[in-house]
Formats: sequence, C-alpha cells, structure tokens
Amino acid sequence: MITIYSYNIAEGTLSCPSVDELPAVYESGNVDLWVDLEAPTYEDANILRTVFDFHELAIEDCITADIEEAKLDDYENYFFLVFHSVFFNMEKLSFDINELDLFFGKNYVVTHHKKPTTGINQLKKRLERGIDFMALGTDEILHAIIDSLVDNYTVTFKHIERSIYALETEILSEPTKKTFNDLFKLKRGLINLRRIFTPEEEVIESLAQSEHELIQEENTIYFQDIHDHMSTIQGLLNSYLEMVTGTMDTYVTITNHRMTGVMQMLTIISTIMLPPTLIASLYGMNFIHMPLLESPIGFEIITAICFLFAGSMLWWFKKQDWF
Repeated sequence: MITIYSYNIAEGTLSCPSVDELPAVYESGNVDLWVDLEAPTYEDANILRTVFDFHELAIEDCITADIEEAKLDDYENYFFLVFHSVFFNMEKLSFDINELDLFFGKNYVVTHHKKPTTGINQLKKRLERGIDFMALGTDEILHAIIDSLVDNYTVTFKHIERSIYALETEILSEPTKKTFNDLFKLKRGLINLRRIFTPEEEVIESLAQSEHELIQEENTIYFQDIHDHMSTIQGLLNSYLEMVTGTMDTYVTITNHRMTGVMQMLTIISTIMLPPTLIASLYGMNFIHMPLLESPIGFEIITAICFLFAGSMLWWFKKQDWF
C-alpha cells in the first residue's frame, strides 16, 4: 500500500495525490513529499527506481533481507537510513521488531516498511487533523518520524517494566521453572534490543551534528533532543537488564535454599533411622545367643531402645538448630 502526502509550499495546502500523479508532483519542485510504502508489492516498490532513481544498493537493502542494525548512508543528494520500531507483547514476553527504511532528500521523505508501524500510523492520524509537521520542511518530516518511533520506545519500556515487576513478585512468592524461563526469555530480548538501539543512538547523534545542507542548522537541536531521549532509553535498558539478572540470581538462590532444606531434612531422617536399622539388621542374623532374644518382653525392650535412640538424636539435632 502506498500513501502519498504532498504539501504545496506556495499555496500552503496538503493533498494526497495518486501513484500515477506522483512523478509529475515530484518533478514540479514546489512541494514537500512524504511517500509511505507499507508492505509494498514489487510493483509498488518499483517507484523507488522509476520516480526517485535511488541507488540500487539502497533499494536492495529495502526489498531483500532485513538489516539487523541501524545505519545512515550518505548518497550526496539524499540520505538512506535504517531504523526499527519495537512492539512488546506482555503476555508472551516477546519483541516484535520491524525495520523501517527511510530516504531523505531535499523535497521528499520516503518510508518503506514490510509491516504496519505504530509510529507511522500515528503520524498519518495527525495529518488527518491538520497539516502539522508537513509545513515545516522535509527535515521536520524526518524528525517527526524518528521522534514518533522513539516515543513508542518509551511506551514499550513501560510495559517491559511492568512485566519485570510481575516476575519479581512471582519469584518472591511462588517461583516456578516457568518463571525462570520467562526471565531468561525477557533477558534475551533485552540484549537483542540493546544491540539494535546502540547503533540507532549513533545515527541520531550524527543527524544532530550533521552539517549537511539537507538539515537546517536551526533544526539540529530537535535531533539532539531525540538523541537525549535515546540516551535515557539506553540507561533504562541497562537498568532493566540488571534487574532481570538480579531477579534470576534471586530465583537461583531461593531454589538452592529450598533444595538445601530438603536435603537437610532427608539427611536428618536417614540419620535417625540408622540405629534402628542397625539393631533390626543384627537381630535378623538368626544367631542363637542374642541379648533379650528369649525374654518374653524382648521385642518391647528392643523397640523402646530404637525409639530412645531416634528420640535422642532428634532432640540433639533440634538443640543444634539443624532444623
């Protein structure tokens, strides 16, 4: 699906031309364009070649396999950028990471993504209410897109924080193997997220410090603001990783403590049962001359001795505070 927004600089109006009208609108030179390609077909993506004449390597990065890391390629007349949107499923504790490719030129921004992206959909709804960021130049369009992505990172991190607190509560109340597996799954997702966010922060920093003519000098401060948000998010990400690691260590400690208690109880029971077992074994050898063997109350006496041994050992263990 292709969505096109065209802002006429002279008239101050916003329109949505069709794909057939796009070449003429683009060549007119008096408009700022935002072209969004969502889950495009091969024919849809062909406008990257026919209309905008982007470099084949950049187009290949869009259409073929996903790029795992953010990047910024300078093609002199335009930038090619790769970012990612993130959605966190609190029930499954899984991360849905969607690549967003951007072409940023003098009078256009082209976005390409294979799945619906929350940040892009939010910007489209903003344009339904008014011209908004489209009237401020293409660098402001680029800023609005990246800023929307980063804002959604903040929402995602709130959900992650709630999940971590919920797992901590489970650990301290009734820890199970599933809880530990959930923690491990969450930690793996956070590590992958850090691997993605680190180059994104570097890309945003380069935009904030860019001296390229495509970005107005007075607008670099807005990209610096996004960079500050990304730095904060990186700090939160590291904190969450430490929290998850600490919670996993707590689970291991609690599990080991419980196992130690079980082993201690089994050891005490085995030790208490050792003297009666030894006495029963001796009297089971069928020797003729055994103490109390011919006594009418021999069984009662032997049984009492067994209980006396067991009780004495139990009293001693209790006195030593072994259980």
